[in-house]
Amino acid sequence: MKSKLVFFDIDGTLVSYAGKSHVPEPTVEALKRLAQKGHVPAVATGRNLALTRKTASSLGIDSLVCCNGAQGIRKGESLYEVFLSEDFTQNFRSEFSSSSRKSYALDAENVYTNMNEDYLDAYLLEQAGHSCKKNLISAERVHLVCVFDSDSFPPQWRKRRKSWNLDIVEFPNSTEFRPSGTSKWSGIVRLATAVGFDVKDIVTVGDGLNDMDMIQNASLGIAVGGAKPELKAVADFITQDIDEGGIFSAFCDLGLI
Repeated sequence: MKSKLVFFDIDGTLVSYAGKSHVPEPTVEALKRLAQKGHVPAVATGRNLALTRKTASSLGIDSLVCCNGAQGIRKGESLYEVFLSEDFTQNFRSEFSSSSRKSYALDAENVYTNMNEDYLDAYLLEQAGHSCKKNLISAERVHLVCVFDSDSFPPQWRKRRKSWNLDIVEFPNSTEFRPSGTSKWSGIVRLATAVGFDVKDIVTVGDGLNDMDMIQNASLGIAVGGAKPELKAVADFITQDIDEGGIFSAFCDLGLI
């Protein structure tokens, strides 16, 4: 089989939250066997680099698409970065820095937020291995903004999206603001091209709604057992539960390992 570039989402795909957060052992073994077969495991995540680095390194993965496509990293070096406009970021800071409406912004190394929940602090510390949280007011050049409760951002932002070169991506409980044309799939294509892979040799594995474009566009899009129903509906293959060895079994069935 020709070598494949296999992109995994992290939360709910590589990392299980059944009990303490962990990467299931069968998934670890699947990644090892992928590499032994000449395939290249990679990550495509909404996390920033700081929150991705620890998990990816522990699994021997060095090809990363972070912030839902806004940054690509290969062997520790940034291949590309795209940022939200300065004007939009300034408006975001002014609107949310002293607001009770929950939100955050990401650059490569920091999470800028107005949220002070203990669970968030614990998550950031565990996943990054250090404190990467900063006050939202200090956000400047950022890759991604997320606002919880889809109707909590100013309506005039929709009118200004073109002048801000902005994509507004709405989910049931949140809205993301991305540089125009940015998505996991766009980032995957940029990284794949940079490292010499044909788009038709890309495999993607995910579970959430922000994985939709990469599952639909890849030559083989795989939804894990706990994926959102909407994602399963467009996937080429659906695994069993990740904690029951679903990824490992699926890759065996598909002839990838």
